[in-house]
Amino acid sequence: MAGPLSATGDPVRRGRGGPATEFSGPVAEAPLLSSPAVVTPPRRSTSPGPPPGAPRRHRPRSRRWTASAAAGATLLAILAGLRPAAPSAADSPWAASSFPGLGGGRVWSLAVDPANPAVVLAGTDGGVYRSVDLGASWQTTSLRGIRAWSVGFAPGAPNAAFAGLSGRGVQRTDDGGVSWADASAGLGNLNVRVLALGLGGLAAGTSNGIAVSADGKQWHPGGLHGYDVSALALSANEPQFTLVAGADGGNLNQGFLFRNSGAGASWEVLQQGLPSSAIVSAVSAGPLPQGGPVRPLAATTTKGTFRSGDGGSTWTASTGLPSDQVTLTTAAFSPADPNLLYGGSDAGGSTGGALFRSTDGGATFAPADQGLPDARRNVTCIAVSVAGGRPPAVLVGVNPPGKGGAVYRELDASAPAPPALGAETAVATPVPATPTPVPTPVARPTTTAPSASSSLALRALRYLVQWPFPLAPELLLVVVVAYILLRWRQRYLDIEGPP
Repeated sequence: MAGPLSATGDPVRRGRGGPATEFSGPVAEAPLLSSPAVVTPPRRSTSPGPPPGAPRRHRPRSRRWTASAAAGATLLAILAGLRPAAPSAADSPWAASSFPGLGGGRVWSLAVDPANPAVVLAGTDGGVYRSVDLGASWQTTSLRGIRAWSVGFAPGAPNAAFAGLSGRGVQRTDDGGVSWADASAGLGNLNVRVLALGLGGLAAGTSNGIAVSADGKQWHPGGLHGYDVSALALSANEPQFTLVAGADGGNLNQGFLFRNSGAGASWEVLQQGLPSSAIVSAVSAGPLPQGGPVRPLAATTTKGTFRSGDGGSTWTASTGLPSDQVTLTTAAFSPADPNLLYGGSDAGGSTGGALFRSTDGGATFAPADQGLPDARRNVTCIAVSVAGGRPPAVLVGVNPPGKGGAVYRELDASAPAPPALGAETAVATPVPATPTPVPTPVARPTTTAPSASSSLALRALRYLVQWPFPLAPELLLVVVVAYILLRWRQRYLDIEGPP
């Protein structure tokens, strides 16, 4: 997902550790939260006392020292009663983790492996990091030293994941993120800002339109040429591969949110319920509801947050957000609940930021950042992990001003029980394997109709310079003029010459 633009025009979006280890077995819930401090009561001595009748040993102490100690103890007790208690783990349920070697770099994207919810990938300024304990710790991968805008796992392909890079195209892994290889063949623009992965293929949003691929190895143009695509989501896998894309650069007055009707078909501008122009920072799609043909959608823009329940045909504005103070810049659905949506604000890179939660698919939001440190609420990306019937684990990537990126995580114990979901098992119209021309919704330049006189002059001019003899009229004119001059001179000589 992409964020707002920096002052230099670059999208504000989107170090070495030990080798990654494979995860096996269920995830213990204890590592998700920092363990509360345990206060151990003083123990009674178990050593045998002096035998009965034995003389007691006394250390000589002055009465003045004893009185001073008693007074000091009393004063300390009074001060302790006045001092506020230190915050406990129960007051701050968020647990933090950082990326080894990242320094002041930022985190741009988080992705959870749907086949193994303990495995998480993070796209950062220093490359892709991998966690096998749900973000409690991170390890570097073979993809490092390059900014990774976006990461995502391929559904239906175990251990397959992709990373969109800044100026380096796409990289692919088939071992859950440990090792990576280039997969950019056919990409027209190598600044891949966002990825969308589905059962029928995948798509990449670049700084110059969309690219699509059937297998993640060979790409071809997918439309929206001339637009800087900052957001991309898969709206439906069936009956056809359908995408919704948002832009933060290009002719945004002609449209900023688009939908195609299947890879290789034309894109349409989405307008109903949306402002006339805006910049899109993120588009998120939830899981397929039971009996529903399309996924719920949420779009965060500079003019507010909007939701759609009909695949993007109509949109309604979300409520519950302090619009005069907070503009959401990222959003993520729970993979188990089409009604559970988390939204975050990065405050444009300044002090601030917030995290909100919606339990009605984005219609209304409420604050959900209680316990997050005030100086670490610049939420840039969100991922949700669900496994084993436990509450969803929420991971947020934050980029505090002047500090390196970090991840905070907690179990959302107050989340409602998820409903039954629909099944997506077939793709009637997958991404085509061969390039197909895709029209782009770019406004055509307007021209003013010429007047009748100018039109006649233009037609005469075009006739005179008609190929294949564009100079014939000009040559004829030169010959005629030369003949007239010669005749005039001859006549002059006949009159003025000697007798």
